[in-house]
Order: sequence, then C-alpha cells, then structure tokens
Amino acid sequence: MNTRAASLYIAFDVFPRAKGSSSHIASMVRGLERAFGSVRLLCLGTPEMPAYQREGNIEIVRFRERRRDLLARATRFARFVGQHTRALRGGLKLAVFRDPWGGYPLLRSEPGCPAVFEVNALPSWELAYSRPGLAADAALQAKLRDMERLCLRRAARVLCVSSVTRCALVAEGVEAGRVDVIPNVAHDEFFAGASLPCPIGELEEGDWCGYIGGLQPWQGVETLIDAFALAAPDIPLARLLILHGDTPRMVRSIERRIMRSRMGERILLHKPLPVEGVAAALARLRFTAVPLADTPRNTVQGCCPIKLVESLAAGTPVVASDLAVCREWVSAEREGLLVTPGDARAWALALRRMFRDPLPGGPASAARRRAEAKFSWHVVHEQLHNMFQYVAAGGVA
Repeated sequence: MNTRAASLYIAFDVFPRAKGSSSHIASMVRGLERAFGSVRLLCLGTPEMPAYQREGNIEIVRFRERRRDLLARATRFARFVGQHTRALRGGLKLAVFRDPWGGYPLLRSEPGCPAVFEVNALPSWELAYSRPGLAADAALQAKLRDMERLCLRRAARVLCVSSVTRCALVAEGVEAGRVDVIPNVAHDEFFAGASLPCPIGELEEGDWCGYIGGLQPWQGVETLIDAFALAAPDIPLARLLILHGDTPRMVRSIERRIMRSRMGERILLHKPLPVEGVAAALARLRFTAVPLADTPRNTVQGCCPIKLVESLAAGTPVVASDLAVCREWVSAEREGLLVTPGDARAWALALRRMFRDPLPGGPASAARRRAEAKFSWHVVHEQLHNMFQYVAAGGVA
C-alpha cells in the first residue's frame, strides 16, 4: 500500500455486504474515481475479508477488529482513520465521510483538502431507536453532538439523499445553501433486470409482489405481512417474496410473524442475493412494497429507499407509505400507489387493487422514465461529479 490516492472515502460500515448502504458506498467511490482518478476507501470489514484490496484505481483498506461494544469499536476506527489521513496529508484533493467516527479524526488531522460530510443519519438521531440504552446516556449524547457540530461546521459541503434529511440538517443549524440533495443511484443491472437469469425459480410461475430490504421495525415489514394475510382470500394466486439481508434474530422475528399470519405457503422469505439476482427478481414482480413506518427514523431523519429506486429502474411499480420520503420520488396513480403507513387494512386494499385492477397508463413505463430521469448512473454521477469538482476547486456556497 505505497500509492497515494487522490481522494478518500470513509465509511463506518462493513463493505461489501447485502445492504443498501453497500450499494450507495460503491456508487460514491466510483464517483470519486471518475472525478479524481484514484480513491482510497477506509471501512469496516469482517475477519474473512482482506485487510487490503485493490481494484484498479480503487483501494479498500478495512478495519477488521470485531468488538460488540459500539463505542469501543468506533473509537478504535477513529484512530485507524487518523493514522491513514495523516499519511495521505498533502496528496488528497477531496475527502468524503459518512459519519463523525470518520469525519472527526479526518478534520482534526487537517488533511489539507476540503471535505464533504455525507449525512444519511447523525448518531444522535439514530441511537434513540437503534440503541436506546446509549441514547439515555446524557454525557455520551453531549459528546456526540459536539462531534457532529464540528463535522457539520467544518465540512465544505453537506450531502444527503432526501429533502427530509435536508430539512432536519437545517433545523440543526446548517446553512441551507451548504446542503446538497442527490438521491441514491440505480445501477445498470436494474435497468436490464428482465434480461438476466432469474435466481428464484418460483418467480417464473404464479403472480408475485415483493419486498426487498432490511427487516428492522421502521421498515414496516410486519404491516405488509398482516396486509397480505388480509388480502389473500381475494387474490388466491398472489404470492409475496421477502428478500432480506438481515441478522438471524431479525429473521426469526419475521418468521414468527409469517407463522401467525398462516401465510407460510404463500410468503417466501429468501436469503440475500447478489446485485444481478436482485435485479432479475425485481423485474419479475408485479410490484414491490415500501411499507415504511411512520417513525422519526423515516419522517425526521429521512431517506431515499434503495428498494424504491431499484424497483422503479426495473420498471416495477411501487406501493409505498404515504410519507414525504416516498412522495419525493413516487407519484400516486402514476408509478404506483401511496398508502397510509401502518394501516394493515389500507395496505390490504392497495395490494388487492394492484393484483386485480392494475393502474392505467402504463405504470411500468412511468416507473422506468422516473428512474431514468432521477436515479440513472449518468444523471446521479453527473451531479456528484459537478459537486466534487466544485468543492475540490475551493467553491463555497
């Protein structure tokens, strides 16, 4: 590892893994490669992954120490980041970080280049629902807030994927003119999903809808299962695919929900697939569901659901929760339907309608057009490229 990368991306995430964050990280790294020629990614890794990996102009350096204690792991990762940023000082044109665990040591080491803070969530927001025990620690929250404020203040630009997140950041005191909203990208495989071999034989027969994504409570999968059970008598040929990439504990919880619904023979809970497999599966569904719950995780923090983006690219209509994070990208009665979050009966009616009375006006074509205009590789990366070059040149809002 004796090269000197021209750009740097820091993520306190395991990469790669079967989650939407990995797709986003890959997109950002490729955007930096396009803008600056070479990039180094500092991220987490499992013991099975190589500590160092090189793919052309992209270097991946992984912090592989496994600790159950989040704060201990974050502290050690921050030291790891500090060591690398000091070694790269003077050679970087731009650095991008996803969280304070990477941003704080980067900015403290003064790498001599501008930095972009890519905010998908601030830890002080997330702890309330991901680790409530830590959220109750007032001293820890105060320290986190100090780190976040430093990162938000000293970053040249702040980047997010949703207007909802942008509003939350402005409420934190960030100047609106310093925040860019650029959505998640749909990779080329999703636009070509129909031409790829289907990895799940059952999808070639029957009438399928699907959910692709995590199983955490804020995703609303329980509502979808309950709604499917309510609608099932009226749509006897319909089946539901749940394609997840979650922990065994979360999977067991969903399995119990399926058993209680008595839909075990009509709901397929499937293990993760590679990108090509997900794309092929999406293209063979009648529609997908994005049943996000009405919680601060979605209504305050905001998001641009990967599952929604990729479904539209596949030309597959969407039934989504009627929340701002979905309304931003889906028009009701055009690319799909918007339904009251958490209302199983309303969702059952929507599922029944999508199976029995498809939307008029070619929703598949409308979905594809929306994806091409908003989420295609060319469109998103042109926006990223322009922002990266502007910041690297010393531009200010």
